[in-house]
Amino acid sequence: MHGIMLNILRHKGISKKILWVIAVIIILSFGVFGTAWRMDNSVNSAGKMYGRSVSIRDFNKAYLDSRDQAIMLYGDQFFKLGNRLNLESEAWDRLLLLREAKKRGLKTFNEEVVDFIAAVPFFQRNGKFEPLLYQAIVENAGVFDRTVHDFEEGIRTQLTIKKLLDQVAVPSTLTEQELKKEYTLRNEKIKLTYALFEPLKAAEDLTVTEVEVTQYYDKNKELFHKPVMVNVEYAALSYPDKATDAQKEDVKKEVVALAREPLKADSDFNALAQKHKIQLKESGLFSQSQPLLTFAWSPELVDRIFSMKQGQYSPVIEAPDGWEVLKIKERQESSIPPLEQIKPQVKNALLTDRGFGLAQTKADAALKNIQEGLKANKSFKELAEAAGAKVDQAPPFGRGEYQANRGLLAEFQEETLKMNMQNRLSAVITTTQGPAIIYLDSTEPVDQNQFEADKENFRQMMIAQRRSQAIIGFLTQLKFEANVQSNVERNRQKR
Repeated sequence: MHGIMLNILRHKGISKKILWVIAVIIILSFGVFGTAWRMDNSVNSAGKMYGRSVSIRDFNKAYLDSRDQAIMLYGDQFFKLGNRLNLESEAWDRLLLLREAKKRGLKTFNEEVVDFIAAVPFFQRNGKFEPLLYQAIVENAGVFDRTVHDFEEGIRTQLTIKKLLDQVAVPSTLTEQELKKEYTLRNEKIKLTYALFEPLKAAEDLTVTEVEVTQYYDKNKELFHKPVMVNVEYAALSYPDKATDAQKEDVKKEVVALAREPLKADSDFNALAQKHKIQLKESGLFSQSQPLLTFAWSPELVDRIFSMKQGQYSPVIEAPDGWEVLKIKERQESSIPPLEQIKPQVKNALLTDRGFGLAQTKADAALKNIQEGLKANKSFKELAEAAGAKVDQAPPFGRGEYQANRGLLAEFQEETLKMNMQNRLSAVITTTQGPAIIYLDSTEPVDQNQFEADKENFRQMMIAQRRSQAIIGFLTQLKFEANVQSNVERNRQKR
């Protein structure tokens, strides 16, 4: 018996297609997972929810069903995601949602499971469901590694959960006015001036003793952890301006010739590079989280560099503007420096820590003065500087833009969603660099033609976002009521 799927398909000859979208969007957690996780019998149960024990068998089933769902969602990328999915948390979410679906009498019938699986692209050949291909993929140890029956029962629970979430997240509508308002809020460009109340400056009159510095270091050593650092020598040969294919090939040949030299840790890399008339450069020390994009232009190249040992050479690498060979000239492993090496840094960290409270008090007082001053048509910049703040102006940016590596701008974004030209002053915002106050200088209107072009896609995005918020709120309430007590982590630590 190969389960309901093959039995029914032999008689039906499925040709019907269903839309292959995300059937159940519950992959929300991020953390650590292991794709081959199994609980053993060193504990009596996987944990408790609603005060009742959950068997190891039920938890393992939910875990593997969650893993199958993630594989279908991410495809072969699933096995490259490493530590980004928390499937243990997903398993508990699945158990909670299935319990609620059962309470509501929700069921999924065999035909629904059949239709769903038949529409999955990687179970098809030439656009048609292929039973033998399906069985081979499901049972393959490098893919799902399940029996067909267990896999299908996992699909059944997935579809049942979808029915529950469809009830929870009732489709919402957006009026034209709401849509335009939300689009404008997320897409118009704004200019900000901000006042930062720096904790270290607020603490400039404080004094700390040597004993206090030592105690702070002992309690907070991880704050001073130095990541792995590397210094890279690289022989780079760039293409001429407006290079022809022939010129590009000549550049490649020269670098390949260098790479064929007997490159060893003690080789004179500079002499070899000069022999081939290639310029040798040095990066200086940098970390994996803060690479030098002048030559480490992609995450894949950065990962390769940090996997290399000191003295090791890379193969020939194609760069955006030429070719290069890399050598790890120096590699410093991660460490926590001794106190004597970083005492000034530790002292500043302690003063900054103590200065946050003082800076908050200064910011709260400054806000009141700025509010009054603005009513009298005074300048925000002058008022903030008079309060002792560091004042700066951010370059124009969109409220909805992703602000990676933009420092305070990313921390200001949530507050900017509340601001407009009638409400230009923020409250005091807590940031990693200290309390701050922002002032909306101006806005740049959105392009009406662009709005019309984006409107329908934006509408669907907003509806999906509202659905997601409703689901997250519902699941959060279930978790609160269930009071899940998991033995999974304890069990892992025993192994």
